[in-house]
Amino acid sequence: MRISKAYESFFSRKAAGHLSVTNAMSGVLNEMFGITARPLHDRPPTHFQPFSPSQRTTFLHKLPETAPHATDLLNGRSRLIVSSTSWTADEDFSLLLDALVAYSSSAATQRDLPNLLVIITGKGPHKDHYLSQLKKLNQHKKLEHVLVVTAWLATDDYAALLASADLGVSLHTSASGVDLPMKVVDMFGAGLPVVGWSQFEAWTELVTEGVNGRGFGDAEGLADLFLELLTGDASMLARLREGALRECGFRWDGEWDPVAGRLFGLVR
Repeated sequence: MRISKAYESFFSRKAAGHLSVTNAMSGVLNEMFGITARPLHDRPPTHFQPFSPSQRTTFLHKLPETAPHATDLLNGRSRLIVSSTSWTADEDFSLLLDALVAYSSSAATQRDLPNLLVIITGKGPHKDHYLSQLKKLNQHKKLEHVLVVTAWLATDDYAALLASADLGVSLHTSASGVDLPMKVVDMFGAGLPVVGWSQFEAWTELVTEGVNGRGFGDAEGLADLFLELLTGDASMLARLREGALRECGFRWDGEWDPVAGRLFGLVR
């Protein structure tokens, strides 16, 4: 790491221009290396798009992970939650499991709480560890109102899953504190509201609290958000979806042209 830092420190000063993924990272680069980087925020590719009700109905009946539960998902007796991951140390899935245990316990006594279908997508080194935790929770009947399944999906199916879900969950903890989780960018591209671990500097550059998403700092906070957003008429969840749908209007062309385009002299 010392060699990498020295390499970056020396050669970064030789560049004619610099780009960073957040304002927070621009500040760090200026402080560490004395360079001025233009923030170029990530935006979703075009295959992430919101779904119409008919598109959602068709997809939920088609996808193997959702087809057995499609009727309940469509009539509101169940809610579909999606979290994508690379199953690394940057994401503490025990937060999600603990929150789901708390939610299931509440759902056992509160009849207005829907059951949850939680789909976790991705591959990675810590997957087996968390699956063993999940198996134990099911054996001890801690998730009677929650079904957690994992999936590895084709690109188009993953985009469709986000567009069909009720809520996205980001557990990205950001080792640097100045990067942004691409999974949230993709969720906004599909018009999906997000709850995420928010205890890092750059979080507010992507998510506006109470507008397109909500942040949490521990399992209890996540469990409280599930209860708040999924209880009764879910009016708060509907407001967050409106904000996410507005956010999905921001795409690469709108971000690239005024920042990178001007840096390269392609746009005046």
